[in-house]
Amino acid sequence: MQKNDSNASLEDHLKALFGYNDFRHSQKEIVNAVLDHKDVVAILPTGAGKSICYQLPAMLLPGIAVVISPLISLMQDQVVGLYKNGLPAAFLNSSLHSDEIRDLLNNLSNFKLLYIAPERLSDKNFMLHLQKIPVSLFAIDEAHCISQWGHSFRLEYRQLSFLKTTFPGCSIVALTATATKDVEKDIITQLGMKEPHVIRASFDRPNLTFHIEPKTTPMIQLRDFLIKHTGKSGIIYAATRKVVDETYANLIQEGFKPSKYHAGLSDQERTKAQHDFIHGECLLMVATVAFGMGIHKPDIRFVVHMDMPRSIEQYYQEVGRAGRDGLPSECLMLYSAQELMVYKVFLNQISDEAVRRTTQAKTEQMLALCRSSQCRRHELLRYFGETYPSSSCNSCDRCLDGSELDETIVAQQILSCVYRLKHQFGVKHVIDVLRGAKTKMIFDRGHDRLSTYNLMAKYSEDDIRYYISTLIEKGFLERSEGEYPVLRWTAASPSVTSGSQIVMMRKRVHKVVKPKKGADLQCDLVLFTELSRLRQKYAQEMRVPAFVIFGDRSLIEMARVYPTNQEAMLKINGVGPVKWERYGQSFLNVIVQHCGKSP
Repeated sequence: MQKNDSNASLEDHLKALFGYNDFRHSQKEIVNAVLDHKDVVAILPTGAGKSICYQLPAMLLPGIAVVISPLISLMQDQVVGLYKNGLPAAFLNSSLHSDEIRDLLNNLSNFKLLYIAPERLSDKNFMLHLQKIPVSLFAIDEAHCISQWGHSFRLEYRQLSFLKTTFPGCSIVALTATATKDVEKDIITQLGMKEPHVIRASFDRPNLTFHIEPKTTPMIQLRDFLIKHTGKSGIIYAATRKVVDETYANLIQEGFKPSKYHAGLSDQERTKAQHDFIHGECLLMVATVAFGMGIHKPDIRFVVHMDMPRSIEQYYQEVGRAGRDGLPSECLMLYSAQELMVYKVFLNQISDEAVRRTTQAKTEQMLALCRSSQCRRHELLRYFGETYPSSSCNSCDRCLDGSELDETIVAQQILSCVYRLKHQFGVKHVIDVLRGAKTKMIFDRGHDRLSTYNLMAKYSEDDIRYYISTLIEKGFLERSEGEYPVLRWTAASPSVTSGSQIVMMRKRVHKVVKPKKGADLQCDLVLFTELSRLRQKYAQEMRVPAFVIFGDRSLIEMARVYPTNQEAMLKINGVGPVKWERYGQSFLNVIVQHCGKSP
């Protein structure tokens, strides 16, 4: 099929091929650029529908589109979904037998989409077959892996620069959900793109709520959170295999039924865990960062971090796996400053000095986000170079309890301690003095005789850290640069200690936030449950995840609109001609019966 110039035809193709009624933000612009044979860099948040940006052009252009993907699971999930829509797609990876690979290579021209790992491009036999047929485009998913400044740099991605010289007439579409300006520039340079069409959509995910709190009693905090999300699917991330194993064991002891995933498990164990989670046979996945990239499961309702991620990019990539269907989902992170010690071990393994400095700075920015008293969404978007239009998002822990307290006395106590320590010590020592810690350093230096010693004994270490961070944000304190930063007064500090400046601070809260209002979940819950049962029946029969049949969003719309004939059913978002042919009448019968009408 060739591109039709009328705007309506693209929407028609979208509905006919994929069942969607409308393009999401930026999708149509990207599709048009690809159809015009332009190189494209598309930076879209997770859940924005990046796949359509290359799948639709692949169906409309002559030849085969090659999709470079980092994970076997992603390839298989994408191909299954395309196959269920009646679209000719295949994957080529190590899970196939040699005779299957040979048969596929001999019939490449029968497909419109081919998913491969980047390593496959170094296979001379594969390249010989690929060069014999027309290639419409190359789509590089998770393109941030190309950049050494990205959070998931992979050397095999760095070697994709030859595509532009080997296939000079083919468009290259690089897609990622998290890329700073430096990463974006590196992607363009490494791929040899010529005047690419760069589309940088808003990073905002309005259906997500963010909650970040100090790690006090992590298993109790996790248990309380999970109880409030009973029956929902979610991922629980931990920084190390040890914490994954401990969390997994504790959850089983608490009566939960989780799966776990990390590099220390066998391939068979990891494959089973991922299958059970994707197919809804297990609702909870406890995992390291080894799990999740490219996971195509739109109905994940929450993501929990038991430890602070190493960077804001990593954090936003991982929380982005929640709510890909656009429905309300929640993100909880527990953090502790002690995690910086763990990450120092990783830092020492980086030989490149520039990369090591950048990695350290990213971790410090992540910690600053955790301790910030400002709106989480505002801070996250600012990191990616975007300004949130409002001072409050009403969907993060900071904004949902926006009350401020007069903390001038607390500020004076902290500033006084920094002054009496002659601006020569870091945060930890200042806290130890204020809390009356009995450390050798304090006694050796006589700091136990200072008037500020034990002055804030009733406060926890995390409380005082929060206050210090807020004073830094407000410009009443500063941290020096260097390997051992110290706290120092600023020009504004005397106005606080003299009493001429009042210091207001946002109240610290420790509660699970409610989903942001606005995502419309109003529907006939009884009918939704009946439709969900039918969907699960089909999914089990066909051995595919339930969302491959219909997503939650489609079922919610059916249970709200009550379509009672084929024409009405085809107007439901996610219901195209192929899915109507395969499942439509069965779902329609359930709706008609529920409404008390005869089919």
